[in-house]
Amino acid sequence: MPKQKSKLNLETEETLVWTGVSSNQTKAQKEFNDAFRKHKETLERSKEIEPLFQLVNETYLQEVLPELEKQKKLERERFALMCSILLEEKLSFGKMQREFLRRYLLDICNDSMMEDTGFYGIYRDQLETKFEKMERIRYKNQMESRIKNTFGIDIDLDDMNRTTFDSEEERESHEEKYREFREKYEEYRSEYFNRSRTHSGERKKTKAQTEREKKQLEAERLLSTDINTLFKNLAKLIHPDKEQDPILRERKSKLMTKLSSARDNMNIAEILEIKLQVDELLPNQQTDVSFHDTSIKRFIGIIKTKIRELEDSIRQRFFSHPLMADFSEKKISKESLGKYLKRVKLDNQMVTKAYEKEVQQLKMEPKYIKEMIKELQSLGVQF
Repeated sequence: MPKQKSKLNLETEETLVWTGVSSNQTKAQKEFNDAFRKHKETLERSKEIEPLFQLVNETYLQEVLPELEKQKKLERERFALMCSILLEEKLSFGKMQREFLRRYLLDICNDSMMEDTGFYGIYRDQLETKFEKMERIRYKNQMESRIKNTFGIDIDLDDMNRTTFDSEEERESHEEKYREFREKYEEYRSEYFNRSRTHSGERKKTKAQTEREKKQLEAERLLSTDINTLFKNLAKLIHPDKEQDPILRERKSKLMTKLSSARDNMNIAEILEIKLQVDELLPNQQTDVSFHDTSIKRFIGIIKTKIRELEDSIRQRFFSHPLMADFSEKKISKESLGKYLKRVKLDNQMVTKAYEKEVQQLKMEPKYIKEMIKELQSLGVQF
Protein backbone atom coordinates (compact mmCIF):
# COMPACT_ATOMS: atom_id res chain seq x y z
CA MET A 1 0.00 0.00 0.00
CA PRO A 2 1.52 3.38 -1.01
CA LYS A 3 2.57 5.93 1.60
CA GLN A 4 0.03 8.58 2.52
CA LYS A 5 0.64 11.72 0.47
CA SER A 6 1.08 15.12 1.99
CA LYS A 7 -1.44 17.88 1.73
CA LEU A 8 0.34 19.07 -1.43
CA ASN A 9 -0.34 15.69 -3.12
CA LEU A 10 3.21 15.32 -4.44
CA GLU A 11 5.75 12.47 -4.61
CA THR A 12 7.25 12.07 -1.16
CA GLU A 13 10.92 11.90 -2.21
CA GLU A 14 10.76 15.25 -4.03
CA THR A 15 8.11 17.14 -2.10
CA LEU A 16 8.87 20.35 -0.27
CA VAL A 17 6.56 19.60 2.65
CA TRP A 18 5.78 22.46 4.98
CA THR A 19 2.15 21.42 5.54
CA GLY A 20 2.53 17.66 5.07
CA VAL A 21 2.34 14.76 7.49
CA SER A 22 5.50 14.49 9.59
CA SER A 23 6.02 10.78 8.89
CA ASN A 24 6.21 11.47 5.15
CA GLN A 25 8.97 14.10 5.46
CA THR A 26 12.64 13.66 4.62
CA LYS A 27 15.35 14.90 6.95
CA ALA A 28 15.84 17.98 4.75
CA GLN A 29 12.10 18.71 4.79
CA LYS A 30 11.99 18.49 8.59
CA GLU A 31 14.99 20.81 8.85
CA PHE A 32 13.25 23.18 6.48
CA ASN A 33 10.09 23.18 8.62
CA ASP A 34 12.18 23.94 11.72
CA ALA A 35 14.01 26.80 9.99
CA PHE A 36 10.80 28.19 8.49
CA ARG A 37 9.07 28.04 11.89
CA LYS A 38 11.95 29.88 13.52
CA HIS A 39 11.86 32.50 10.78
CA LYS A 40 8.16 33.12 11.50
CA GLU A 41 8.88 33.31 15.24
CA THR A 42 11.66 35.85 14.61
CA LEU A 43 9.30 37.92 12.44
CA GLU A 44 6.75 37.89 15.26
CA ARG A 45 9.43 38.89 17.76
CA SER A 46 10.45 41.82 15.55
CA LYS A 47 6.80 42.98 15.65
CA GLU A 48 6.69 42.57 19.44
CA ILE A 49 9.90 44.61 19.76
CA GLU A 50 8.37 47.62 17.98
CA PRO A 51 6.28 48.91 20.94
CA LEU A 52 9.29 48.35 23.22
CA PHE A 53 11.43 50.47 20.91
CA GLN A 54 8.74 53.17 20.99
CA LEU A 55 8.87 53.04 24.80
CA VAL A 56 12.65 53.59 24.69
CA ASN A 57 12.28 56.50 22.30
CA GLU A 58 9.50 58.16 24.31
CA THR A 59 11.49 57.81 27.53
CA TYR A 60 14.52 59.35 25.84
CA LEU A 61 12.64 62.30 24.31
CA GLN A 62 10.30 63.06 27.20
CA GLU A 63 12.37 62.30 30.28
CA VAL A 64 16.08 61.74 29.58
CA LEU A 65 16.73 64.42 26.94
CA PRO A 66 15.36 67.25 29.15
CA GLU A 67 17.71 66.09 31.92
CA LEU A 68 20.65 66.08 29.48
CA GLU A 69 19.79 69.62 28.43
CA LYS A 70 19.77 70.70 32.10
CA GLN A 71 23.14 69.00 32.61
CA LYS A 72 24.59 70.76 29.57
CA LYS A 73 23.57 74.19 30.91
CA LEU A 74 24.80 73.38 34.42
CA GLU A 75 28.08 72.02 33.06
CA ARG A 76 28.68 75.28 31.19
CA GLU A 77 27.79 77.32 34.28
CA ARG A 78 30.12 75.17 36.39
CA PHE A 79 32.91 75.66 33.85
CA ALA A 80 32.42 79.45 33.80
CA LEU A 81 32.50 79.62 37.61
CA MET A 82 35.72 77.58 37.78
CA CYS A 83 37.35 79.81 35.15
CA SER A 84 36.28 82.90 37.04
CA ILE A 85 37.79 81.62 40.30
CA LEU A 86 41.08 80.80 38.58
CA LEU A 87 41.45 83.76 36.20
CA GLU A 88 40.21 86.44 38.59
CA GLU A 89 42.39 84.98 41.36
CA LYS A 90 39.58 84.69 43.85
CA LEU A 91 41.65 82.07 45.67
CA SER A 92 45.32 81.41 46.21
CA PHE A 93 46.52 78.14 44.67
CA GLY A 94 49.73 76.20 44.92
CA LYS A 95 51.72 76.07 41.67
CA MET A 96 50.76 72.44 41.01
CA GLN A 97 47.10 73.07 41.82
CA ARG A 98 46.92 76.12 39.54
CA GLU A 99 48.54 74.31 36.61
CA PHE A 100 46.33 71.24 37.06
CA LEU A 101 43.18 73.40 37.09
CA ARG A 102 44.32 75.46 34.09
CA ARG A 103 45.04 72.37 32.00
CA TYR A 104 41.77 70.75 33.07
CA LEU A 105 39.74 73.79 32.01
CA LEU A 106 41.73 74.20 28.79
CA ASP A 107 40.98 70.58 27.87
CA ILE A 108 37.26 71.27 28.36
CA CYS A 109 37.62 74.30 26.07
CA ASN A 110 39.32 72.33 23.30
CA ASP A 111 36.83 69.45 23.54
CA SER A 112 33.83 71.81 23.45
CA MET A 113 35.06 74.30 20.84
CA MET A 114 32.85 72.88 18.07
CA GLU A 115 29.83 73.15 20.34
CA ASP A 116 30.15 76.93 20.79
CA THR A 117 33.26 78.60 19.42
CA GLY A 118 32.23 82.04 20.68
CA PHE A 119 31.76 80.98 24.30
CA TYR A 120 34.72 78.61 24.69
CA GLY A 121 37.04 80.57 22.40
CA ILE A 122 37.12 83.51 24.84
CA TYR A 123 38.13 81.26 27.73
CA ARG A 124 40.68 79.37 25.61
CA ASP A 125 42.48 82.63 24.81
CA GLN A 126 42.72 83.40 28.53
CA LEU A 127 43.76 79.91 29.62
CA GLU A 128 46.45 79.21 27.00
CA THR A 129 50.09 79.99 27.58
CA LYS A 130 51.91 81.98 24.88
CA PHE A 131 53.69 78.82 23.74
CA GLU A 132 50.42 76.82 23.51
CA LYS A 133 48.82 79.61 21.52
CA MET A 134 51.76 79.80 19.12
CA GLU A 135 51.69 76.02 18.61
CA ARG A 136 47.95 76.04 17.97
CA ILE A 137 48.22 78.88 15.45
CA ARG A 138 51.22 77.20 13.76
CA TYR A 139 49.30 73.95 13.37
CA LYS A 140 46.22 75.82 12.11
CA ASN A 141 48.27 77.74 9.52
CA GLN A 142 49.95 74.50 8.46
CA MET A 143 46.58 72.79 7.88
CA GLU A 144 45.17 75.79 6.00
CA SER A 145 48.27 75.85 3.79
CA ARG A 146 47.81 72.15 2.95
CA ILE A 147 44.18 72.78 2.05
CA LYS A 148 45.22 75.71 -0.16
CA ASN A 149 47.82 73.55 -1.97
CA THR A 150 45.41 70.60 -2.39
CA PHE A 151 42.16 72.38 -3.27
CA GLY A 152 43.25 75.87 -4.29
CA ILE A 153 40.92 77.48 -1.74
CA ASP A 154 41.70 79.87 1.13
CA ILE A 155 39.76 79.00 4.30
CA ASP A 156 39.77 79.93 7.97
CA LEU A 157 39.43 76.69 9.97
CA ASP A 158 38.23 78.47 13.09
CA ASP A 159 35.49 80.21 11.14
CA MET A 160 34.60 77.15 9.08
CA ASN A 161 34.01 75.03 12.20
CA ARG A 162 31.71 77.64 13.73
CA THR A 163 28.30 76.17 14.66
CA THR A 164 26.48 79.11 16.32
CA PHE A 165 24.87 81.92 14.32
CA ASP A 166 22.76 84.94 15.20
CA SER A 167 20.27 84.31 12.39
CA GLU A 168 19.28 81.86 9.68
CA GLU A 169 20.60 84.29 7.06
CA GLU A 170 24.02 84.27 8.73
CA ARG A 171 24.05 80.46 8.79
CA GLU A 172 23.14 80.26 5.07
CA SER A 173 25.82 82.83 4.22
CA HIS A 174 28.38 80.79 6.19
CA GLU A 175 27.42 77.58 4.37
CA GLU A 176 27.67 79.30 0.99
CA LYS A 177 31.12 80.65 1.88
CA TYR A 178 32.54 77.16 2.45
CA ARG A 179 30.34 75.16 0.03
CA GLU A 180 32.99 74.99 -2.71
CA PHE A 181 35.60 73.59 -0.32
CA ARG A 182 33.22 70.97 1.12
CA GLU A 183 32.21 69.82 -2.37
CA LYS A 184 35.82 69.50 -3.48
CA TYR A 185 36.73 67.72 -0.25
CA GLU A 186 33.92 65.16 -0.75
CA GLU A 187 35.10 64.54 -4.33
CA TYR A 188 38.65 64.05 -3.03
CA ARG A 189 37.49 61.56 -0.39
CA SER A 190 35.40 59.65 -2.91
CA GLU A 191 38.32 59.39 -5.36
CA TYR A 192 40.65 58.30 -2.55
CA PHE A 193 38.35 55.47 -1.41
CA ASN A 194 37.72 54.38 -5.00
CA ARG A 195 41.48 54.18 -5.60
CA SER A 196 41.88 52.17 -2.39
CA ARG A 197 39.17 49.71 -3.43
CA THR A 198 40.60 49.41 -6.94
CA HIS A 199 44.07 48.75 -5.56
CA SER A 200 42.82 46.08 -3.18
CA GLY A 201 40.78 44.54 -6.00
CA GLU A 202 43.91 44.18 -8.15
CA ARG A 203 45.38 41.62 -5.78
CA LYS A 204 45.40 38.16 -7.25
CA LYS A 205 42.68 35.92 -5.88
CA THR A 206 43.64 32.71 -4.19
CA LYS A 207 42.41 29.37 -5.51
CA ALA A 208 40.12 28.99 -2.49
CA GLN A 209 38.59 32.45 -3.13
CA THR A 210 37.98 31.58 -6.79
CA GLU A 211 36.32 28.29 -5.82
CA ARG A 212 34.10 30.02 -3.26
CA GLU A 213 33.02 32.58 -5.86
CA LYS A 214 32.19 29.81 -8.35
CA LYS A 215 30.10 27.99 -5.75
CA GLN A 216 28.37 31.23 -4.80
CA LEU A 217 27.49 32.00 -8.44
CA GLU A 218 26.20 28.45 -8.98
CA ALA A 219 24.13 28.63 -5.78
CA GLU A 220 22.64 31.95 -6.93
CA ARG A 221 21.84 30.48 -10.37
CA LEU A 222 20.08 27.46 -8.84
CA LEU A 223 18.25 29.64 -6.34
CA SER A 224 17.05 31.88 -9.15
CA THR A 225 15.69 28.82 -10.96
CA ASP A 226 13.86 27.62 -7.83
CA ILE A 227 12.40 31.05 -7.14
CA ASN A 228 11.18 31.46 -10.72
CA THR A 229 9.53 28.01 -10.56
CA LEU A 230 7.65 28.94 -7.39
CA PHE A 231 6.79 32.39 -8.74
CA LYS A 232 5.28 31.07 -11.98
CA ASN A 233 3.15 28.46 -10.20
CA LEU A 234 1.89 30.92 -7.60
CA ALA A 235 1.31 33.68 -10.16
CA LYS A 236 -1.00 31.40 -12.17
CA LEU A 237 -3.22 30.95 -9.13
CA ILE A 238 -3.36 34.51 -7.83
CA HIS A 239 -3.19 36.70 -10.93
CA PRO A 240 -6.12 39.08 -10.29
CA ASP A 241 -7.08 39.83 -13.93
CA LYS A 242 -9.13 36.63 -14.38
CA GLU A 243 -10.81 36.78 -10.96
CA GLN A 244 -14.51 37.73 -11.04
CA ASP A 245 -15.12 37.91 -7.27
CA PRO A 246 -14.21 41.52 -6.24
CA ILE A 247 -13.15 40.51 -2.71
CA LEU A 248 -10.92 37.69 -3.96
CA ARG A 249 -9.56 39.92 -6.72
CA GLU A 250 -8.45 42.52 -4.17
CA ARG A 251 -6.77 39.90 -1.97
CA LYS A 252 -5.08 38.30 -4.96
CA SER A 253 -3.90 41.69 -6.17
CA LYS A 254 -2.21 42.39 -2.82
CA LEU A 255 -0.62 38.93 -2.77
CA MET A 256 0.58 39.37 -6.36
CA THR A 257 2.26 42.68 -5.47
CA LYS A 258 4.01 41.05 -2.51
CA LEU A 259 5.00 38.07 -4.63
CA SER A 260 6.53 40.23 -7.38
CA SER A 261 8.50 42.23 -4.81
CA ALA A 262 9.76 39.04 -3.12
CA ARG A 263 10.81 37.59 -6.49
CA ASP A 264 12.67 40.82 -7.42
CA ASN A 265 14.50 40.72 -4.06
CA MET A 266 15.22 36.98 -4.28
CA ASN A 267 13.48 36.61 -0.92
CA ILE A 268 12.67 32.90 -0.77
CA ALA A 269 11.45 33.11 2.84
CA GLU A 270 8.80 35.66 1.90
CA ILE A 271 7.78 33.69 -1.21
CA LEU A 272 7.23 30.60 0.91
CA GLU A 273 5.23 32.67 3.39
CA ILE A 274 3.07 33.89 0.48
CA LYS A 275 2.73 30.27 -0.63
CA LEU A 276 1.11 29.41 2.70
CA GLN A 277 -1.27 32.36 2.36
CA VAL A 278 -2.22 31.20 -1.15
CA ASP A 279 -2.91 27.66 0.12
CA GLU A 280 -5.15 29.15 2.80
CA LEU A 281 -6.92 31.43 0.32
CA LEU A 282 -7.41 28.67 -2.29
CA PRO A 283 -7.56 25.36 -0.36
CA ASN A 284 -8.75 23.44 -3.41
CA GLN A 285 -6.08 24.81 -5.75
CA GLN A 286 -2.81 23.94 -4.01
CA THR A 287 0.39 24.88 -5.85
CA ASP A 288 1.71 21.79 -7.64
CA VAL A 289 5.46 22.36 -7.09
CA SER A 290 8.10 19.91 -5.89
CA PHE A 291 11.82 20.15 -5.08
CA HIS A 292 14.64 17.71 -4.48
CA ASP A 293 16.43 17.74 -1.13
CA THR A 294 19.30 19.72 -2.67
CA SER A 295 16.92 22.63 -3.35
CA ILE A 296 15.36 22.30 0.09
CA LYS A 297 18.81 22.49 1.71
CA ARG A 298 19.49 25.70 -0.22
CA PHE A 299 16.22 27.09 1.12
CA ILE A 300 17.26 26.15 4.66
CA GLY A 301 20.55 28.03 4.29
CA ILE A 302 18.80 31.11 2.92
CA ILE A 303 16.13 31.11 5.62
CA LYS A 304 18.79 30.79 8.34
CA THR A 305 20.58 33.77 6.79
CA LYS A 306 17.30 35.72 6.87
CA ILE A 307 16.86 34.81 10.53
CA ARG A 308 20.36 36.12 11.34
CA GLU A 309 19.66 39.32 9.37
CA LEU A 310 16.39 39.84 11.25
CA GLU A 311 18.05 39.25 14.63
CA ASP A 312 20.90 41.59 13.68
CA SER A 313 18.45 44.30 12.58
CA ILE A 314 16.56 43.99 15.89
CA ARG A 315 19.80 44.29 17.86
CA GLN A 316 21.14 47.09 15.70
CA ARG A 317 17.97 49.16 15.91
CA PHE A 318 17.67 48.68 19.64
CA PHE A 319 21.28 48.97 20.71
CA SER A 320 22.22 51.82 18.36
CA HIS A 321 19.78 53.99 20.32
CA PRO A 322 21.73 56.35 22.62
CA LEU A 323 19.69 55.24 25.60
CA MET A 324 20.54 51.53 25.22
CA ALA A 325 24.34 51.64 25.46
CA ASP A 326 24.41 49.97 28.89
CA PHE A 327 21.55 47.50 28.43
CA SER A 328 23.13 44.11 29.09
CA GLU A 329 20.14 41.75 28.91
CA LYS A 330 20.39 39.06 26.22
CA LYS A 331 16.62 38.82 25.86
CA ILE A 332 14.65 42.05 25.63
CA SER A 333 11.38 41.94 27.56
CA LYS A 334 8.96 44.58 28.77
CA GLU A 335 9.90 43.82 32.39
CA SER A 336 13.70 43.94 31.94
CA LEU A 337 13.43 47.05 29.75
CA GLY A 338 11.14 48.77 32.25
CA LYS A 339 13.64 48.23 35.08
CA TYR A 340 16.51 49.42 32.92
CA LEU A 341 14.72 52.62 31.80
CA LYS A 342 13.74 53.39 35.40
CA ARG A 343 17.40 53.09 36.44
CA VAL A 344 18.53 55.29 33.51
CA LYS A 345 16.04 58.00 34.51
CA LEU A 346 17.18 57.90 38.14
CA ASP A 347 20.86 57.95 37.13
CA ASN A 348 20.33 61.03 34.98
CA GLN A 349 18.43 62.79 37.73
CA MET A 350 21.32 62.05 40.11
CA VAL A 351 23.84 63.49 37.63
CA THR A 352 21.73 66.65 37.30
CA LYS A 353 21.58 67.00 41.10
CA ALA A 354 25.35 66.51 41.35
CA TYR A 355 25.92 69.34 38.86
CA GLU A 356 23.41 71.55 40.70
CA LYS A 357 25.21 70.88 43.98
CA GLU A 358 28.63 71.74 42.53
CA VAL A 359 27.34 74.95 40.93
CA GLN A 360 25.69 76.01 44.18
CA GLN A 361 28.83 75.19 46.20
CA LEU A 362 31.08 77.15 43.81
CA LYS A 363 28.77 80.18 44.06
CA MET A 364 28.54 80.12 47.84
CA GLU A 365 32.06 78.97 48.71
CA PRO A 366 34.72 79.30 45.94
CA LYS A 367 37.27 77.31 47.95
CA TYR A 368 35.14 74.23 47.23
CA ILE A 369 37.05 74.14 43.95
CA LYS A 370 40.07 72.72 45.81
CA GLU A 371 38.02 69.72 46.89
CA MET A 372 37.02 69.26 43.26
CA ILE A 373 40.70 69.29 42.22
CA LYS A 374 41.53 66.62 44.83
CA GLU A 375 38.65 64.46 43.64
CA LEU A 376 39.72 64.77 39.99
CA GLN A 377 43.30 63.81 40.90
CA SER A 378 42.06 60.84 42.93
CA LEU A 379 40.17 59.66 39.84
CA GLY A 380 43.44 59.60 37.92
CA VAL A 381 43.00 62.74 35.78
CA GLN A 382 46.48 63.72 34.61
CA PHE A 383 48.10 66.25 32.27
